[in-house]
Amino acid sequence: MSDPRTPEDEAKGLLEQIADTALDDDYYVVRTEPYGQSREFNTVLTGAVLGLFALLVAIAAIQTQSDRPTSERERETLINNVDARKTSLAKREITAERLRERVAELKASVDVIDPAFEKLRVLTADSGAKGPGIRLDINEGRILPNVIADRDLQRLVNGLWYAGAEAVAVNGKRIGSLSSIRMAAGIMKVNYDPVGPPYEIIALGDAESLEERFSQTVVGREWEARSKRDEVSFDMAGSDELMVEAAPKERLTILHAKAIEGDE
Repeated sequence: MSDPRTPEDEAKGLLEQIADTALDDDYYVVRTEPYGQSREFNTVLTGAVLGLFALLVAIAAIQTQSDRPTSERERETLINNVDARKTSLAKREITAERLRERVAELKASVDVIDPAFEKLRVLTADSGAKGPGIRLDINEGRILPNVIADRDLQRLVNGLWYAGAEAVAVNGKRIGSLSSIRMAAGIMKVNYDPVGPPYEIIALGDAESLEERFSQTVVGREWEARSKRDEVSFDMAGSDELMVEAAPKERLTILHAKAIEGDE
């Protein structure tokens, strides 16, 4: 069965359908309040928002204004601290300069020769010395090599001190209060430096008195006997011009144990 509608009727029906659905369903809702009242509510709400924003801006401005004095005080305090440090540094520089001048004065006063001080330096091997004294030349014999031990040289040096020597050196090594004469692995060492025969011992002091007094000591008589018994050469002679160097300072230091903290 054919449709009796014509193309004109179908076009008319399509236009009516578009017209009916052109607006959203919300436009057909009937409002119960007048249009003017809704607009007035929106105006009030906008004013409230603007008022709140203005309040926040005012609070921020007040807070910034109140924080400014604190920042100014901190800045002033910092400036005052810097000025105080500069003043303190200037005073310390003045004090340091005064101390430097005092040190220079003390050095200048030390440069003045003090006989007692110089004698003390010689006795402690702190300075080199020259003058009269005796020289001992000792060598081992061919029959009995290595017959001279460290204790022999130790007793010899002590005998010279006992006889009145003011300064002693063994093969050019100055003997001081921290010196050592030791044999290690068959090598004789003086102040930790190896030395070997022939040994030259220099003792400063009155040459005549030193030679006489040393010959009368037990050590002197022992070496006289050894020179005949062990074929050890032992020669002693006085001199007016002998010289000894100062004892080394960088290698002769006092070492001592330290307690560990916390241990009893």
